[in-house]
Amino acid sequence: MTRRKSLLSKKLTSVLILIIAGLIGFILAIVGYLYFPRPLPAKPSSFTIIAHRGVHQTFRKENLDNDTCTAKIIYPPTHKFLENTIPSIQEAFKYGADIVEIDIHPTTDNQLAIFHDWTIDCRANGKGITHKQSMRTLKKLDIGYGYTADGGQTFPFRGQGVGLMPTFDEIIQEFPDKKFLIDQKDRFEKTIDLLANYLRKYSEEQRQNIYLFSEEKNYQLLKKQVPQVQKIFPTRKETKDCIPEYLTMLFSGEVSKSCNKYAFGVPTGYLKYIPGWSSNLFLTKAREAKLKVYVTEVDTKEDWEGIKDLPLDGIVTNRIELIGLLR
Repeated sequence: MTRRKSLLSKKLTSVLILIIAGLIGFILAIVGYLYFPRPLPAKPSSFTIIAHRGVHQTFRKENLDNDTCTAKIIYPPTHKFLENTIPSIQEAFKYGADIVEIDIHPTTDNQLAIFHDWTIDCRANGKGITHKQSMRTLKKLDIGYGYTADGGQTFPFRGQGVGLMPTFDEIIQEFPDKKFLIDQKDRFEKTIDLLANYLRKYSEEQRQNIYLFSEEKNYQLLKKQVPQVQKIFPTRKETKDCIPEYLTMLFSGEVSKSCNKYAFGVPTGYLKYIPGWSSNLFLTKAREAKLKVYVTEVDTKEDWEGIKDLPLDGIVTNRIELIGLLR
């Protein structure tokens, strides 16, 4: 009986060793597949540079949360431009931006204000929720009031931003042939309806130059009213929902229609965490799946050097005044 138990134990041990060896072999095969270097696929026929907020004052990104006033943590200024203004947009196009990203809020008098923050407290000399203001009130604000690079000792843009908050109408009239990515800062259908009403005033060519960043429901609502409007990027939730498909794409070279109709965007700081990125597998399979790929937060010379030769569909930058010169 003891001998039989001993033989059974040896068999079980052998089986266990084979299973472990098989698992190790499988893991090594997967790792080898993901990280074995491959040649890069051909570059796409076009490359798009999106200037986030136009030319603007950048800030430290460590320890940010939803309540952080980024105007109070800017880097020492190297230029005079404030985000989401006509001068900053003009400068962004001058440096080679193909599309400029702007942020919209509805106002109490049914206009669309171009401003990033949910409230006016941080950047401007006022208080309250942005969409609860009239455009007349917003036009009186100094939107450079709150910027400081030294903890509040000096405010280099105070007094220089009075009347600089534009309306959507003013932007389109100032740049009739330029492309804009519009970030809807709320989820209101009212905002979509206002945007549609404004866009209908303009030519079909101008409407084709508008891209919306919003949840899918609101995009489809705008699309019904203004069919020419397009969407480049999914929301964070939409991206999260597609992550399993992006992973299986590494083996199949396919993603569903719902996950490849918008571009995959990844910040430079996260590239090292993308499976198969360093081996060019991800970009190879993305090209097979016809999935457009953008790298975002390309803000330094080092960032640009790291991606400039890759077959990307485009980038998003906070420093078009730098990246535009390197392109």
